[in-house]
Amino acid sequence: MICSAVVTGASSGVGLEAAHALASRGCDLLLIARGRERLEGVARDISARYGVRALAYHADISQRGSESIVDEARGKLGDIDVAVLSYGNPPCEPCEPADASWDDWEQAQRMYITFPARFMGRLARVNGKKATVILISSFSSRSPMWPTGLSDVVRADLPAMAKLFSRKYPDRLRVLVLELGSFRTPGAERLIGALAAREGLSANDYWTKVASMSPLRRLGRPEELREVIAWLAFSPEYLTGATVLFDGATLQAV
Repeated sequence: MICSAVVTGASSGVGLEAAHALASRGCDLLLIARGRERLEGVARDISARYGVRALAYHADISQRGSESIVDEARGKLGDIDVAVLSYGNPPCEPCEPADASWDDWEQAQRMYITFPARFMGRLARVNGKKATVILISSFSSRSPMWPTGLSDVVRADLPAMAKLFSRKYPDRLRVLVLELGSFRTPGAERLIGALAAREGLSANDYWTKVASMSPLRRLGRPEELREVIAWLAFSPEYLTGATVLFDGATLQAV
């Protein structure tokens, strides 16, 4: 398979799993993250493991002009086939909504809405082929929880964004939202550690509490995350402008 892909937040967590998923399908990768040293190590590991080109590119997607990642990727890998846009939580989380500052809300908006919109806009204008874009979100964007309130509230707009861009640019973009349940990523570990300390619990006890929210009584597994991302990236074209809930039936609403 000849495939070029962009993954943001690629140095750890969901972004790292996405990078492995796409590399396993033969995609060359431009990996984006803020931490240069760790990202370069990830790129070397993926190149050696899968025999693909994996290039590290240091960038902060919350900053103005970060849509230039599109041009960087095309310059190094050619036209883009797939992009997985993953991001960490705002630094203040877990934080109560009333305690979040103006800057906290603005940063969440830039990461979750402004960057994807600008990235996809640039992709629609300059990319020489139709690209699949997967926007990573959470089941809790449908039912916001206070510890992740900023990211939940802001990411609630992503399904509308996927519809807008898929309908306006049907020959250029196929946009999907992937709403995830609970996975034991480094970012989630930090969040759970803070919440556990707040309630006087051990982190493991709090993880058990989180897992009990799903009728499966467990967390999502890394290999399941890789599998669903790889499938969505190369799923039928008719699946477009859609939101996929992948949460082990944690969400009780329909």
